Amino acid sequence: MRLGEYFEIGKRMKQARTNAGINQRDMSVKLALTNSSYSNYENGYSEPPVETILKFCDILGITLNDLLEVKVVAPKTASIKTFADFLAILIDLDRRGLRIKGNTTYSQENNQLMAHLSLDIPNAQIATFIPDWNKVNQQLADGLIDEDEYKMWLEDTLKLFNVPIEDFV
Repeated sequence: MRLGEYFEIGKRMKQARTNAGINQRDMSVKLALTNSSYSNYENGYSEPPVETILKFCDILGITLNDLLEVKVVAPKTASIKTFADFLAILIDLDRRGLRIKGNTTYSQENNQLMAHLSLDIPNAQIATFIPDWNKVNQQLADGLIDEDEYKMWLEDTLKLFNVPIEDFV
């Protein structure tokens, strides 16, 4: 089965066009296609190129997501902009069963609060992350690797840990 058949692109194009009150001949002219070519797309006899579909959407003022009724979800990333965001993540981990232990010290001389946290995660692979991360950070600081190599290492490492937390508690 072709992708166009799976998403019923022709059927959806016809529905969107008729909803917009545009006849088939006028749409084919707007797309710079012969009427028969456009008709073949709507009837599923041939699959329109992506450029044609995007131009079609542009003419109707809709997005590809609207046409296909597909919701594209952006990857989730943790946005930590405040200490409250950071603490919320720690609280969530604790609630999931990853016990967090820690202590704090305050240096009045430096006006610095030091927090030392530990997570009790019974997984050897995860246990190696912090030492490895410290090593790679040092290599970056020493100029032994560049920023791109650092980012690649971090992306590859994060992929290894893309497993549910519940698997470790």
